[in-house]
Amino acid sequence: MKTKYKNFDHKRLDPLIHNRLRLALLSAVAHSDEVDFMSLKNAVKTTDGNLSIQIKKLEEAGYLSVSKYPQKNRTQTNIAVTNKGITALQNYHRLIGAWLNFDE
Repeated sequence: MKTKYKNFDHKRLDPLIHNRLRLALLSAVAHSDEVDFMSLKNAVKTTDGNLSIQIKKLEEAGYLSVSKYPQKNRTQTNIAVTNKGITALQNYHRLIGAWLNFDE
């Protein structure tokens, strides 16, 4: 059996996305124009504090944008993926997909 070499250099993975919670939340937001904080929290099954920290990291990298709106007695927080975030997610998907493609 002949083995084909693929480049499995783990350093090519975006370390910001290659975290299971950040990957889940970035993917969840990418499926909508905008997601409110509570819906995102429920989708990725995490705590308020943990979600806030991970959103902040992705926002600082330019992968997410965060908007806050006053609503009754609280603030409504909405999260959207940026073009940079979509590109990073697509690149991550391509790399992982190439690694897991056993037909090549």
